[in-house]
Amino acid sequence: MKRGSIILLILFCFVLIAQEPTIKIGDRAQSFVLNMPKNSMQGFTMPYMGRIVLLHFYSTSVEKSMFYNKPFDRLAKRYKNAMYKGAEGFVVLEIAVQSDKTAWNEAVTKDSLVNVTNGIAVRGYNDELCKKYGITSLPTDIIVDEKGVVIAINPKITIIEEILDDKKNFQPVKSDVVGKIAYSSNSNDVFKFAKLYLFNAYGDSIERGMTDGEGKFLFSEIKLNQDFILKMDNGANIMSSDPLAIFNEKGERIVESKNSDNGFVFYVPSKANIKILDPSEDAPLEGKIDQIDVNKHLLFKNAGAELTPKDEFELKGIIEMLKKNDGLFVDVTGHASTKLDAKTALALSQKHANAVKAFLLKKGIPLSHIIVAAKGNSQPLFQCKNPQGCPDEQHMKNQRVEFKVYKD
Repeated sequence: MKRGSIILLILFCFVLIAQEPTIKIGDRAQSFVLNMPKNSMQGFTMPYMGRIVLLHFYSTSVEKSMFYNKPFDRLAKRYKNAMYKGAEGFVVLEIAVQSDKTAWNEAVTKDSLVNVTNGIAVRGYNDELCKKYGITSLPTDIIVDEKGVVIAINPKITIIEEILDDKKNFQPVKSDVVGKIAYSSNSNDVFKFAKLYLFNAYGDSIERGMTDGEGKFLFSEIKLNQDFILKMDNGANIMSSDPLAIFNEKGERIVESKNSDNGFVFYVPSKANIKILDPSEDAPLEGKIDQIDVNKHLLFKNAGAELTPKDEFELKGIIEMLKKNDGLFVDVTGHASTKLDAKTALALSQKHANAVKAFLLKKGIPLSHIIVAAKGNSQPLFQCKNPQGCPDEQHMKNQRVEFKVYKD
């Protein structure tokens, strides 16, 4: 064979290995049978039990393909039992494309992959599953929705989270994150104009920033209930045995830094990041983990004392979540239009909150799990300098019921 032909053959093989799977977004996902642990077999019919499915193809012999095994396990733990609009849950199926079962079992045990479903395609790329999905390179990740349709191929974890969040009944809580960076032993000895890089726990970049003249930083509209990694450049070549630390607006030391190449790294777990929320906002978590914060603009009838059928439908997702999780509680807070006088607004917001409470009780939610409050028009979403001059729709946006669902 001529040299030119050999080069073309090598290039063709490379293109074949690097190409995307033949299955495309919008295709119907095919059902398959897979080898499981303990020499068992399991069939997977698509759509799979009304769930959103992430198929992660990897091999213990392809090191880069194993990079997301543990992150996907954490992702499954966070999202598998969430309440979705049309799906019954989320499942990650991690599929080892290899014949070596021993190496596969060792990897599953070593990485503690307990929140995902583990399987193995023992015939490699010639396995029937790989042929059905056109798997020719590793890793390959495919998301199949609750209707059995392929909706994403090889997305980043941040994109997967966006897909799952969009399908949830409740959107994730977001808030501004603020703090300052100083020496751990002295919060007044700050680092000015330092470049900052915010990442999620999977290493995906979220936002860039810089400390100001007082060592303070601000990252806007950050999704909470997740671990953060904050990296700071060491442009000044700081050498010190005293570690740096993140302090919140109250002066509390949150986390200390670790040295890294050309800078410092702060690992901020989800239980700590709620301590660096912007204090000028109503902290949506209020110190409670796994809380969901939702505003509902309900219609009401009978002068605000009863819900309309549309209102009852709007609350369906919240009720389902409370029923499926005995350990959840809900705060119901009524707010009224800024066009009303303070006394009338307070009375109306109380009526609205009580109407919601009565409906929750009717649907079987225990009284001990419901806390009701009325704020009148003291906490508007939109401030009007001249209340009588603002559009009615702006006034009505201030009239709402807030729901905070949380674990005590």
